[in-house]
Amino acid sequence: MSRRTLALLLGLGLVVVACSGGVGGAGSPTPLVTQLPDDPSHPYTITAIDYHFHDAHPTPTLSEDRTVRWTNQGTVTHNVTIPAIGFSEDLPVGATFEIRGLGKKLGGPGTYQFYCRFHTVFGMAGTIVIG
Repeated sequence: MSRRTLALLLGLGLVVVACSGGVGGAGSPTPLVTQLPDDPSHPYTITAIDYHFHDAHPTPTLSEDRTVRWTNQGTVTHNVTIPAIGFSEDLPVGATFEIRGLGKKLGGPGTYQFYCRFHTVFGMAGTIVIG
């Protein structure tokens, strides 16, 4: 093996080590996305994106008096249907609505399902946990 080839291989090895955060480091790698803790003083937001309810698989345990907000950041109109309380409302692109004290309306602690009546074939559903 020539010196030039050896130098090239060593250089590539250093690039790999540098990109991977080093060899044998004591800590774990820094995550690319940091999730902030839930703040119960703000509404809990569930976002419809395309054919998925983000942050509702399931929700963290929410208090009975917590406001829950749904927003549509997708490209088509969605719907939020909560069978436990006979609620159903359409959610056009860019729209937002809130239900204050959702846990009390649902009847207190428990696990409650909701879904998009337009996109059940895609499995567009979520779970709300009230504690």
